[in-house]
Amino acid sequence: MGEMVRVTLLPKDADGDAAADRQIVIDMAVDAAGSAIGPFPAFGRIGDFRKPETLYPFTLMMDGRIDTGAYAGDEARQGKLAIRSTPMTIGAEVAHGTGDRTETFVIATVTSLAAG
Repeated sequence: MGEMVRVTLLPKDADGDAAADRQIVIDMAVDAAGSAIGPFPAFGRIGDFRKPETLYPFTLMMDGRIDTGAYAGDEARQGKLAIRSTPMTIGAEVAHGTGDRTETFVIATVTSLAAG
């Protein structure tokens, strides 16, 4: 099945509170080469866990669509995150699009979720 990891992405060129408030944290399975595997969804959140008003949980579908369920309007639920086609390496860039807007995020950390 691969290894379960937690990936943290920050908006490119953002810093401090602005970056933390919009960070994306996602738990997903990767293979030995560090590529996302599945066909199953992955789960995560957008925002800073220390600031509940910024938090939006989501499911990352197999095709890269972000589903935030009841937490967002129709346009936000149509967002996409291109992480499934990105190697899980620090500094790798990942496109995040909502509507007709695309923003670049950078992988800040990749942490194993394995016990031990």
